[in-house]
Amino acid sequence: MQVIYQFRTDAVSADFRRHADSRLQALSKFFNRINDVKVVVSQQRNWQIVEITVDADGALIRGEEHSAELLSSFDKALDRVERQLRRYQDRLQSKSRQTPRKMAASEAAMVEEPPALPDEPPEEIRIVKTKSHALKPMSPEEAALQMELLGHSFFMFFNSESEQINVVYRRHDDDYGLIEPEIGT
Repeated sequence: MQVIYQFRTDAVSADFRRHADSRLQALSKFFNRINDVKVVVSQQRNWQIVEITVDADGALIRGEEHSAELLSSFDKALDRVERQLRRYQDRLQSKSRQTPRKMAASEAAMVEEPPALPDEPPEEIRIVKTKSHALKPMSPEEAALQMELLGHSFFMFFNSESEQINVVYRRHDDDYGLIEPEIGT
């Protein structure tokens, strides 16, 4: 497991790094296929912010916390990541026990209409951030799980079944929707 640190502040002591290294090594007891861990430390006003992103065999799990003390922020963020890793591992185990018929039924239930767009567009559209990520082939269920682990409301992925780029999203009724491209003439 590779640990990558990114410090956006100068107030980081050697004690923090030793503490972080020892706690991060314990992550392997939850999930033995952790590729790398990225720890970003920053500061805003009087808050110490720690963001931990774990690449667990292609699934990204993220936790972010802030408090007045750096070690407290780190411990809270790591606790959040550990809870998500346990939940991810439980879902993987329960998914492996599902029958193909149940999996097909859950996939069919996920396909819904996309949400309606607002009636009035905003006066000015500003794109303030651009992100990119590798599109790993996965099923819609895996994409929904990945979306939940990241805490996002939607997730773009390469559908391994249809071999197209799809988007899975959380609906207002807490169900999931799947957006598939329709190639028109």
